[in-house]
Amino acid sequence: MSWYQQTWWTDLVLPAVVCAGVAWFGLLRHFHGRGRLLGSRRSAALACTVLVLMCAVAVGTGQLLPHLAALPPAAAGFATGAAAIPRKKQDETTQPYVKFMTLGVAWLMERLEYRLRTDGLTWCDRLLEDVRESAQLRLFAHGVKHYLLERHQQNAVAKTVNAAYDATERAIDVALDVQTRTDEACRTRWPAPGRPTEHESFECRRTLEEARAHCAHLLLLAYQLGRRSEHPELEALRDKVVSDDAYRSGAVPVQRRWFTRRGTRR
Repeated sequence: MSWYQQTWWTDLVLPAVVCAGVAWFGLLRHFHGRGRLLGSRRSAALACTVLVLMCAVAVGTGQLLPHLAALPPAAAGFATGAAAIPRKKQDETTQPYVKFMTLGVAWLMERLEYRLRTDGLTWCDRLLEDVRESAQLRLFAHGVKHYLLERHQQNAVAKTVNAAYDATERAIDVALDVQTRTDEACRTRWPAPGRPTEHESFECRRTLEEARAHCAHLLLLAYQLGRRSEHPELEALRDKVVSDDAYRSGAVPVQRRWFTRRGTRR
C-alpha cells in the first residue's frame, strides 16, 4: 500500500493541508485592505493560530462524521431550533454564542483584526517620528496623497484618500494658526519679548499632535493598500521633508523577510 493510501494520510494530513490552503486564501481575502497578516510577529502568530485551530476543527469534524448517525433526533431538533431563534444584532463585535460555536476562531479573528490595525498605526507613528514641524507635515501629507492617487485610481479609494488629506490640511492649518499667534504674542510682550506660557505651549503641542494623527490616518491607507516593496519610496518621501542631518530610514520599522535579514547580517 502506497503512503498516500495510508489511513493517517487520508484521514488526518490531507484534510489539514486542504483546510490550511483554503483558510489562508480566505484570510487574505478577508483582511485585504485592512493590514498585513505577516506585518509583525504577533499578527503572524495569530494568523498561524487561526490556521492551526481551523485545521484541528476540520480534522475533528472528519473524524466525527461517521458517528453522526448515532446522534439522537431530539438533539438535532434542539440545535436546529436554537439556530432559528432571533438574536439581537450587535455591531462591530462577534456575538458570544458565535465565539463559542466556532471554538474560538471568531474571537481569534477579532484579535487578529485589532492587531493588524495596531501594527499599521505603530508603523505610521514611527515613520512620522522625525516630522516635527507643521510645514514638514504639510509637505509629507501632500506627497503621500499623490503617491496613493497615482497607484490606486479606484473611485472609492480616491474619495477616501482625498477626505483624509482634507482633514489633515485643516488640522495643519489650525496648528499653524496657533503657532503663529503664539509667536506673535511672545514678540509683543512688554517690556521685552518673552517665552510662551504653559497654556500656549500646550495648545501648540496639542494642535500639532492632532495634525500628526490626521496625517497618520492618511499614511495608514498607504500601509493597508501598499506592499513591503514600496517602503523605500515612502522613506524617500519622508526624507525629502526632514532636515539633512535627521535620522533617516531607521525610523521606519524594517519589514523584510527572514532570509533578507540573514543575508544582511553576513
